[in-house]
Amino acid sequence: MAIRFGTDGWRAIIADEFTFHAVRAVARATAVVLCRGVESPRRKLVVGFDRRFESDHFARAAAAELTAGGVDVLFCPEAIPTPVIAFTALDQGTRGALIVTASHNPAIFNGIKLKTAGAAPRTVVNQIERELAQPQAAEECAAGSTQTIDPFPAYAARLARLVDLTRLKSVGLTVVVDAMFGAGAGVLPRLIGGDATQVIELNTAHNPLFPGISAPEPVERNLSRLKKVVADGSATLGIAFDGDADRLAVVDDEGRYITGQLLFALLARYILEVRRDRGPIVKSTTSSIMLDRLAAHFKVPLLETAPGFTNISQTMVAEGAVLAGEESGGFAFGLHIPDRDAILAALLLLSYLVQSGKRLSELIAELETITGHWDFRRVDLPLPPEARDALLARLQNVAWPPVMAGLSLSSVSPSHNQVEFSDGSWVLVRPSGTEPLLRIYAEAPDEEIVDHLIADTRLALGV
Repeated sequence: MAIRFGTDGWRAIIADEFTFHAVRAVARATAVVLCRGVESPRRKLVVGFDRRFESDHFARAAAAELTAGGVDVLFCPEAIPTPVIAFTALDQGTRGALIVTASHNPAIFNGIKLKTAGAAPRTVVNQIERELAQPQAAEECAAGSTQTIDPFPAYAARLARLVDLTRLKSVGLTVVVDAMFGAGAGVLPRLIGGDATQVIELNTAHNPLFPGISAPEPVERNLSRLKKVVADGSATLGIAFDGDADRLAVVDDEGRYITGQLLFALLARYILEVRRDRGPIVKSTTSSIMLDRLAAHFKVPLLETAPGFTNISQTMVAEGAVLAGEESGGFAFGLHIPDRDAILAALLLLSYLVQSGKRLSELIAELETITGHWDFRRVDLPLPPEARDALLARLQNVAWPPVMAGLSLSSVSPSHNQVEFSDGSWVLVRPSGTEPLLRIYAEAPDEEIVDHLIADTRLALGV
């Protein structure tokens, strides 16, 4: 079995490819690649896990393999959000982190995410894959140690330096949080609850079957209960975290779903206009044209990368970006770490509401005076692994019609499988890097046009 990392770690079906043997092999290869030739005091990694089936036992097996390879392990003994572990790896000056999580995948999956300064770059991942394929002789070294840590207090202290948590606690917000049975359960109550602000949590039980939702993914089809509770209770805001709390979704005070594209633009305006941070913005090719409009309005560079935080983190660090993100609700901030942190994103959005004294719908209306109004939709279609190569080959030879949904085609990017139109609308097609799915993305000024663009794209592709 060949272990291959996607855009955000390695994920596989539990007891099929994701086994204790495979986890130990990945840990062994990670120890070799990240710690080869490094002096003993710096051969250190953080190990953590989410709430999925057997995640704690898989993490302990990985930690044991790492220490056998001479690595000192800082072990988190309870399920903890991925952003907390990513911060801890940087805060403790370690070589990085290994996290047992399959993020938003369905319950039958588990996986491993690797962190260095942000998501592990492709160069590191490639080395680990080569090591897995052709293991080298083990380096002679003394066994490492394991130290059990509680990473949350230092992380919370960090957030308190970035956001006025005292004000958020005392201002009297009502925030509904859907933890999606994941590692983000209990986090926002600890940070901003207990005073005038009320945090109401849904789906906080530790249940790795994720009952009632297809997967712990913060997308609209999984948010019916959150939307109803927010609307019925006249809450300030609704927030949903994915399984490891590095991505989020938001619903406004009327229970309406806010797309990840719109959320990205709102956070960008807050960072650039209210906080007055200046520097580049990094977006993936699947992100909204609203970011282009905001970057031009505030006169900051906009950088575009291929999807996946493996690519985004590297560009963010290299260019000193103040904000980076993607359409799926993952955002990183230059004032923090070069990796997704849904907890900080939620706190910054709440801070925006408090500082402005306005409802989210009002902030969106203001934003659209700069960016214009844009509708967005992503469609996920089954793509069996055995059909992936044929689909990729077909994408390179698509005969795109000159007019789609009544819009004139202006450019085609075969490298990104992206089609752009004269009014700024666009369509992009790509296989998921984490699931057996084909994703079709479309953005246009009107919801009906978006639907037609997706239908015309499926017709052109024969899917």
